[in-house]
Amino acid sequence: MNDRSLEQSNIDIISLDLGSFLAGELPFQIIDVAREVLDRKIEEGQLRGAFVQGFGRDLHMHLSTYNGDLQQADSLSVSSQAALAAGLKALEEAQAMGLGSAEAEKISSLPPHTQATVLNLRSLNFPYTERGAEPIFVAKAINASWGFFNRGLFNLFFNPDKGSGRRIEGNDFLGIVESIEDLKSNKPEVRTFEFAPGYVNDMIALIADADEWRLSRVYAVRGKFGEGKLSEEPAAAVSGSVDPVLIGRSQSGLPAIGEFTQAAGEFFFAPGGENGHYRVGLMPASFQEAHTLSSSPGTARVVAYAYQSYDRGRIPSEKDVVDVFAQNRAETSRVQREAARLIRHMVSHDRFEPYLNPTAAEECALRELEKLKGRFETIPEPDGLIEATNQRVSFTLSDIKADSGGKVGHTSPPNHFRSVAEASLQEAKALKLIHGTSELIEVGDDGHLLMSHAKGADNNEIHLFAYRTFFRQVWVAETLGYKWYGLGQDLVGEASAGSTTEELANLTDDFMELLEEALPAAERRQVDRLKEAYREWKGGKGKGHKPLEVFSGNVSGQGPGFAELPLMGAGRIGLLAMDKTGPSAFNLPIWWSLNRAHRDGSLRRHIEKTGGKGVVIEIWDVENHKRGFLDLETEHLSIQNLLGAIEKLNIKRIWSRTAEEWDPARTQESLEEILLAASTEKLAVITGGEYRGKDDPVLLAVEPLAQALNLFMRDRFYLTQGDGRGSHFMFPTPLAFQDAIATINSRAVAVSAWITMDTSGEIRGFHDEFADPIYEAARDRAFELNKAIWDAQGGNFIPVGVGSSKVEQSYPLAQTLARITAADSEFVSKRTVSHVAPEELVGT
Repeated sequence: MNDRSLEQSNIDIISLDLGSFLAGELPFQIIDVAREVLDRKIEEGQLRGAFVQGFGRDLHMHLSTYNGDLQQADSLSVSSQAALAAGLKALEEAQAMGLGSAEAEKISSLPPHTQATVLNLRSLNFPYTERGAEPIFVAKAINASWGFFNRGLFNLFFNPDKGSGRRIEGNDFLGIVESIEDLKSNKPEVRTFEFAPGYVNDMIALIADADEWRLSRVYAVRGKFGEGKLSEEPAAAVSGSVDPVLIGRSQSGLPAIGEFTQAAGEFFFAPGGENGHYRVGLMPASFQEAHTLSSSPGTARVVAYAYQSYDRGRIPSEKDVVDVFAQNRAETSRVQREAARLIRHMVSHDRFEPYLNPTAAEECALRELEKLKGRFETIPEPDGLIEATNQRVSFTLSDIKADSGGKVGHTSPPNHFRSVAEASLQEAKALKLIHGTSELIEVGDDGHLLMSHAKGADNNEIHLFAYRTFFRQVWVAETLGYKWYGLGQDLVGEASAGSTTEELANLTDDFMELLEEALPAAERRQVDRLKEAYREWKGGKGKGHKPLEVFSGNVSGQGPGFAELPLMGAGRIGLLAMDKTGPSAFNLPIWWSLNRAHRDGSLRRHIEKTGGKGVVIEIWDVENHKRGFLDLETEHLSIQNLLGAIEKLNIKRIWSRTAEEWDPARTQESLEEILLAASTEKLAVITGGEYRGKDDPVLLAVEPLAQALNLFMRDRFYLTQGDGRGSHFMFPTPLAFQDAIATINSRAVAVSAWITMDTSGEIRGFHDEFADPIYEAARDRAFELNKAIWDAQGGNFIPVGVGSSKVEQSYPLAQTLARITAADSEFVSKRTVSHVAPEELVGT
């Protein structure tokens, strides 16, 4: 060993899972037995100190050594062997107390390397050169997983809003980031990247996805600690696959103990739970609380302690090791109460993202699809089910919507868009294509053509008319030289390729006359420009123009979204629409509402009027253009497992079932009334992965389901991918139509309406449901919880920010990640983090 290594001390934190072999928490008596074994190691000169606790299921052993004592021995091996001996003695004591399981009895006879594996030995080695008395801080996250501490470490060393060292002392730090996939696979070479000061944004792009990347080490590069030999020693380190541990040094060029305490105790969500598949919330815990086993779902109890190392690694007496969160119980209790509130809302997602992480949700859905093999088939065109339904109904209510452009960014449609749509609707009414009470509604930057007609769902004339209306809006803007944001953004399907806007708009003399009357004053003053452009086109390229049959069937695949409800008579229909989000936003609300309406009997009373015996869900896999039908009562769990993967599978329709019993082979004969229809169109699928904005879904539903959906939006809170500042998981705030624009916080918005239909299919009433003051409390809750979760995660860390699995490959984040993690990346680390398998540490 060189002189420098001889000066170093080491902290080795060893965790052994004894709790899995005992009937409950670790008794203090067996912890004392383990402590006695380690005290003898101290007396023998192998260890400098030992601090032992029972945290969760783990026997947690904090051991210290001094290289000058060890001669040529490796600190981590010495500590691991001592810890294993202590753990085995503790298990022996548990058996004597009658607590050990049958499996526990067998462990003593196994070779050491197998014992280490069976007891899930996890280790963290932290070398340090003592600076006089050295402040050490340790935190352990029980029920957490690999990347849990990413947010806390970022706040501690890199977030200027959380620390003052950079301003006061000129500190700066370098982060080492490792691939969790490689760590899980025990790869001999783990992809490792390092980020020096000035590259924090690049580092965030990785560590914000704590399912994929772990911030494992932090080194000082400027300030008191970043000078001389100390710069080669980590300022902080994280290790552990389950119940990970964070350790750091404090003061004199490093964050203060108070800053460590804030980083370890301040709330955020991060990976944890069973197999690390969930988003668990940080709950600070005292030693006593961490010792007690907890069944609280969605919770990671973080226990922390601190002490002053002295005499080259000595640990003071247990009374002088500070139980961090047992101090100031008033503040800890307040933080715990707020954490419990946020955790409760996350857990309420159950098997849905983002509580369940996207990889786990998709794996669950794929397993379910494998069980249902053959039940998901290519979506037919034309759709025989829809054609048969159309034969049974009196009229159809359609909502066909598109984002044709925004005034400034993705805010609201330009003023003249409404007038163009109104002129187009008047023409369609005159041609008897639609009924006389159809109208335009606006949600955020989307225009919705709400129409009743006698053509049935999926009708080409209706869909082509709507498609042309959106292009008419684009034509007026182009002709007048307006440069609206994202002009024609949603109109991206193959039907528009190679055609002029005039052709796609299908301009007519009747439309032009109606347009002049409908235009606002500013555009009416320029109507001659529109007329001249129309004349030029009509006399030139448009001469003898015949309307293009740009697509057959419905508008699916061309960009606009749609929901259509064929109806048998008069009644109230509910509309729910959102802006700044996608079809995934409907999975959980529909599922919750369907179950509520089923339980309270309101849905059954509705379907019995037309002979309904049950309910069937039509689920679409839009990316693969397939669909399947599942019965609510007999395939309840399968439906939930599929819909939990919110980006992969979505509800297109809910049907009533007339057959007494569900037979998937007789789907065509079993289905009767469409109870709910939702848009499932995804622009990224249409464009081959190119990001073109959010898909902004809409649905129409019969009264019992619509009522339950409104109750969900009023009483519940959930997170879905959306937002107007990139992609973030937030709650879509229920707003009146006049307020439904993403502004200050630019979060997703939701509107709801009751549409009253008469027996002839005319719209006789349109009630703005969320304008009711009864939703004020829901809005307050949305604003408050959205802010609280945003503040906890920032705009980047999941589950507010999104990882690589949630964005299209052309999205800037995906391109940034590819650049950073390339084999020739400038960020490939020059430092290595040692990972030694447990069996190698304890020998054979």
